[in-house]
Amino acid sequence: MTVKKDAVVEMHYTLKNDAGDVIDSSQGKEPMPFIQGHGNIIPGLESALEGMKVGESC
Repeated sequence: MTVKKDAVVEMHYTLKNDAGDVIDSSQGKEPMPFIQGHGNIIPGLESALEGMKVGESC
């Protein structure tokens, strides 16, 4: 599957601050679902995910 507009995507994430401390993470939990191209996540992240394939990371 390739991430493209209207695709239902599930992803794991780890959010860190500038010092590298983990602020939030989905690891060990269910992945976060969203619909690509509908503005449901941070715009820069949505742009970075466009065109990615299963198993890739950014």
